[in-house]
Amino acid sequence: MKAYPFIILIAAIVLATAPATSQAAGAAIPAGYERVAANASFELYLNRETLAFKVLDRRSGHLWSSNLDEVTPDDRLNRTWTAFARSGISIEYMDARTNTRRASITNADHRIEVTLLSDGFSGQVTFTEPAITVTVQVTLTPAGVRVAVPFSGISEAGNFRLAQLHLYPFFGATREAATPGYMLIPDGSGSLIAFAERTTARTMFYGRYYGPDLGMRGELPANPDTRPTYPLSAPVFGMVHGEGQHAFLTILEQGSAFAELLAHPAGIITKFNFLYNLFIYNESYFQPTNRSGAGVTVIQPQTNAFDIVQHYRFLSGAEADYTGLAREYQRYLIEQGVLHAPTAASGELPLRVEFLGAERERVLFWQRAIPMTTIAEMADIIADLPTKRVEVVYYGWQPQGATAPLPLALRIEGALGSRGALERLAQTIAEQGGSLSLYVDPQAGIVDESGYSRAETAMAINRASVRGVHRGMQQIYLTLPAVEQRIAGWRTAFASAGLGMALDGIGFRLYSDFRAETRRNREASLQAYQALLAANGPVALYRPNAYLWGAARAYYDMPLGDSGYIYTTKAVPFLPTVLAGYIPYYGPPLNFSSNLEEDLLRHADYGAYPSFLLTHEATAAMLQTRSNWIYTSAYSQWRDEVQRAYTRLAKVLGPVQGAAIVARATPLPGVAVTDYANGKRIVVNYTTQPVTLAGRTIPPRDAVVLER
Repeated sequence: MKAYPFIILIAAIVLATAPATSQAAGAAIPAGYERVAANASFELYLNRETLAFKVLDRRSGHLWSSNLDEVTPDDRLNRTWTAFARSGISIEYMDARTNTRRASITNADHRIEVTLLSDGFSGQVTFTEPAITVTVQVTLTPAGVRVAVPFSGISEAGNFRLAQLHLYPFFGATREAATPGYMLIPDGSGSLIAFAERTTARTMFYGRYYGPDLGMRGELPANPDTRPTYPLSAPVFGMVHGEGQHAFLTILEQGSAFAELLAHPAGIITKFNFLYNLFIYNESYFQPTNRSGAGVTVIQPQTNAFDIVQHYRFLSGAEADYTGLAREYQRYLIEQGVLHAPTAASGELPLRVEFLGAERERVLFWQRAIPMTTIAEMADIIADLPTKRVEVVYYGWQPQGATAPLPLALRIEGALGSRGALERLAQTIAEQGGSLSLYVDPQAGIVDESGYSRAETAMAINRASVRGVHRGMQQIYLTLPAVEQRIAGWRTAFASAGLGMALDGIGFRLYSDFRAETRRNREASLQAYQALLAANGPVALYRPNAYLWGAARAYYDMPLGDSGYIYTTKAVPFLPTVLAGYIPYYGPPLNFSSNLEEDLLRHADYGAYPSFLLTHEATAAMLQTRSNWIYTSAYSQWRDEVQRAYTRLAKVLGPVQGAAIVARATPLPGVAVTDYANGKRIVVNYTTQPVTLAGRTIPPRDAVVLER
């Protein structure tokens, strides 16, 4: 009997090192690949010459490939593209004059050293001409494959600098429409790019996670006549090979601050659909040398230091669709402790109302405050709302109003009322199940205004200040110590008055700081913001990026669509599905809607709670101020619409409040069916005709809640 454990150990070793199983043989593993690891769900195969790998999903028999093994003349790939598609990794490297070249494993002189690990392999490749070394580690996990590129495994020994790393760009690639399915990108609420024979797009999709790094640019030009695109707020993408068949989700756990998502629909240069993450280690920038605008283009002085950890998680069967990808990301976030168990629904559906308190206008040589909603007027409006459970944000509460500098202490504009009145209102709202928060933007100072020192302003790499435009203001952005001081001061001051913080900017604005005293690259800033809000949260956040979801008490201004790129096929509720039941999310203010009826249907479809931005006074009173972007907000004009919109959404979303989304389908054109974990089903009819599903008629342009 004592020999059994030894026999079991021998059997386990034989199984782990055996040749490909019959299941693998049926999946046609090409010559040149060897099995290097296996677990209960997957087998991992390596090609030592290219560092390409394949993963056999034992549950379904599906074989995933990281590259193209064979290229035919019909694929229209030249030598460079062929090398790119067949190589596990490729790099871009720069010389001192910022000239850039690409090297792929299969078309450049190189050395490869492979080390087998207990659960995968490590490959170190040195490209000879640039003398650049990159180490990649590929290991199996219970959910799929983990790919890591530690910064410690990267070296630049010659006269060249590593500019970009292309990491397994052809993983899961498909030819034209040979495989039905689509790519998922995290644009807005989520967006699909269907596999097709051709596309009207002329270039690939390039998207930097969390938007551009202002620390490398100083500022971005703003065009008030165009709608800005949504930044990619979550470092994920996915691909579905036939809905209900096979899919994978890629989660970028580390390195997202310096990553860019590239999506390539078939018909642009090649016949392949593929998407992947590109990683940025060095960039060139223009350094002015005098005030007349002359300057030189140079490479940043220090290589970006960050580790890459990227997970491929595989799904099959009913989970192989965009809802399944969202739920897989949700499971990952729960495993990481970012999302916590759903709380039971309590009371009425919440309503978010942001009030503009005061704004200022110039009169001769001074500024005067224009009270738009006093504390007493705000209390009267709240008492008249269709629910007592109101998530209230007070914007422009500070002396002289919204576009005046924010004080570190709790100082209220005198024309709005007293601090005591605000505290009493906060207590009343809390007793009714709501909350009252003050709007703050901790990263932002106002250009040419007081409230910050020069030493507190973040510096771009070209020594310009880091700037932007938000809510009608030219802003200058601050160093991490200045942001920390502001948040700590406000938290103490507001909490003593029973008030919360509604944080704008910091949720979605991520920049490097090149000021010598406070220098941090983008990855270090990301980690610092996580720690800062973990210590001061949970708080309400406007459009938070995924790395701050763990600190979010509420998500404001959830995108309810995508950016409308020519590449994309349709918008889907990927983000809402990830967060439903875990973080309450509110759509953009409905009084800014260009099609209120359509947006109400979208709220019902995506499970978003309603929002309004209101004032007591008409907006005509502030036409000559920087808040003239608020073009309609008077409660007297919007009262009936607030009542109607809330009542309509509460009827549909109230029964699913606090429940997770488990499935979504579009059984008919213009009809969406969403299932919730509590057994409820919401059917939204976007069409102008009644439709009948399961014996129930849904009126045109309406939404109903059913039992599943």
